Amino acid sequence: MKKIWCRLLIVICCIMGFIGLGSVPAQAAVNHTLNYFHYNTFKDDDGRNWVRIEMGMNKGELEYEVSENPDRPYHLILTLKNTNRGDVKKNIGLDRKIARYMTLKNDHRDMVVTLAVTDSLSDHEYKVYTAEADRKAKKPYRLVIEVAADKGAQHKALGDESLEGVEGFTVVVDAGHGGSDTGAIGPSYVREKDVTLNIALDVARILEANGVNVVMTRTTDVDVYGPNATDKQELQARVNVSRRHPEADIFVSIHCNAFTNSSARGTGTYYYAHGYRDSLLAQQIQDEMVAATGLRDRGINQARFYVLRNSWIPATLVETAFISNPYEENMLASAEMQHTMALAICKGISNYFQSIGR
Repeated sequence: MKKIWCRLLIVICCIMGFIGLGSVPAQAAVNHTLNYFHYNTFKDDDGRNWVRIEMGMNKGELEYEVSENPDRPYHLILTLKNTNRGDVKKNIGLDRKIARYMTLKNDHRDMVVTLAVTDSLSDHEYKVYTAEADRKAKKPYRLVIEVAADKGAQHKALGDESLEGVEGFTVVVDAGHGGSDTGAIGPSYVREKDVTLNIALDVARILEANGVNVVMTRTTDVDVYGPNATDKQELQARVNVSRRHPEADIFVSIHCNAFTNSSARGTGTYYYAHGYRDSLLAQQIQDEMVAATGLRDRGINQARFYVLRNSWIPATLVETAFISNPYEENMLASAEMQHTMALAICKGISNYFQSIGR
């Protein structure tokens, strides 16, 4: 009899256990995966410029948080709950006039999005909202970020982008390669011409915000001379840009280094010894590049590069890092590191102008 009661008790417990499990509401997290990214600029009814960033995903009902960090006034932080990056790049360069770049990093089950703007967030109006899928436009459910241009009439340098002693000078900025010339290509197919243009555009933005007159050899992915040019024609075309501006004070060419041995590493700066100012400019930029990036210091070296040899003003060529080195290629592809390098170049330029006076 006792055995029968024991068996009956076991059966009742099992039944109650199943009932209990069934009564617990499902709490399975909704997993979102990014599958779409797009950004564009537009003007509102008042003529103010905005940048719109759209991140699409596989399903709706996204939970997210928006925050600002007082210690990093240029950064807007978004935490997307239960979301992973999918195929969207983790480092994305943006228009650089309103928003500089965006990084996407997974943090456990969430994803942290950092949007770097050109001025302190207090000078920007921004909106963050979700948008339903648009079948006609072939757009999925999206998280949308809209950022307006700064409230002032002109961009102004703040914080770490503020430079001393540069206002009124003219700087020629040369983004190496471009158009039909990709430059060196890294193991993961990062192209030198893309990296140099991104850095050069950021250098121009920072300098202009500090009152420098900037002349660029190229602002898009083009050949400076034109398609099918010889190497000499293309390089001379870059020199000619500065010759068309007699007010120019210095010429800075931006490149990525490369070598057959993928272990080659570090940052170096080159000059042609027309006079002491060439080596001074190279040294000032080199010092700032090493301090900012932590890369191996390859020093400054004399070189007979065409754009240096034929420059009529103090000139330097910056080999930012080795694109042939997998680790440094990854750094060069990072929008955040591109900005770090751009700022270092600008600080070197500032140090140079302060050294020579007016």
